[in-house]
Amino acid sequence: MAKEQSFLRNSWYVAALSSEVSTKPLARTITGEPIVLFRNTKNEVVALEDRCAHRQAPLSLGEVVGDAIQCGYHGFTFSSSGECIRVPSQERIPPNACIHSYPIIEKQGFIHIWTGNPGLENSYQPYNFPFAQQENMNSRYISLKGAFDYRLLIDNLMDLTHLGFTHRKTIGSEGVAENGKTKTERRQNGIRIVRFMEDIEPAPTHIEVTGYSGRVDRWQIIDFSPPCHVELHIGNAKTGTGGIGAAAENRLIDRRTLHVATPETETSTHYFWVSSYSADSMTTAQEDMIYQRTLEVLDEDIKMIEAQQLRLDPSRAFVDVNEDSGQLQTRQLISRLIQEENTPEKSD
Repeated sequence: MAKEQSFLRNSWYVAALSSEVSTKPLARTITGEPIVLFRNTKNEVVALEDRCAHRQAPLSLGEVVGDAIQCGYHGFTFSSSGECIRVPSQERIPPNACIHSYPIIEKQGFIHIWTGNPGLENSYQPYNFPFAQQENMNSRYISLKGAFDYRLLIDNLMDLTHLGFTHRKTIGSEGVAENGKTKTERRQNGIRIVRFMEDIEPAPTHIEVTGYSGRVDRWQIIDFSPPCHVELHIGNAKTGTGGIGAAAENRLIDRRTLHVATPETETSTHYFWVSSYSADSMTTAQEDMIYQRTLEVLDEDIKMIEAQQLRLDPSRAFVDVNEDSGQLQTRQLISRLIQEENTPEKSD
């Protein structure tokens, strides 16, 4: 019996940060497909199958020549459409010497790629995170990778009660799990979790950044959107000043972040992150501090989830609790969309 597909095919996926792609070939595997990314002379991103038509050597080991890429094995050269335009050893180019070219959309600091059915890409749109390029907002990006099923990373992000344990030295604190009031909502095409934590200890990193050590009211608004995007509105304010509605002088942390869990294979994931915040809310030093602590936090998550992946036993059922509602509904949504994608439409 064939293994059940774990990710959607007909979706736009983030393949890289804009800053990662240059005129030097970049190898990426996205949804199981080997891809080479590079920029042409117009600074446009090109995505081709990372496999030369000649002897299937990786094109990512070659070099970009103008608007084309040349294989580093025998010099076969391919245009941005995947057509072979040069065979150094002969003038005649075999008619079947071509490779697949992938649609690309570059926006908001991300390179989005379409690995689904050709021709359907115009019916879908890449995820929109307007805060990344909004006026008077600053943004920071991170690109990482983990040896785990992408859905485990989404599980991690949909239940932030782990902060007080996995990240107790940085963004976690006592009360995040114990004092949270959680509501899970099904949206038109996604899942939203709203958590409010009143009168709790501030996280060590928040004290380090803001200098405020008094008790706080904290919020976490988490939105999952298929295929693999989790957007967070997170922050805290001085206790009793209005929480998420607190005036600016009482608001301590207020950030919008996007986490993208792009499937590389069934058990490995590209992890992209961007955080946006009001340009006048923090000094450069404060933002540098948060960025460094975020790197520590994401590393802690990756190590935990990689260990979880190694320990997973399909014959053992999970034990679910109330806080798992968002995870469970997210998993159900992903499974339903995959099933619908693989179910042929009935003709009249």
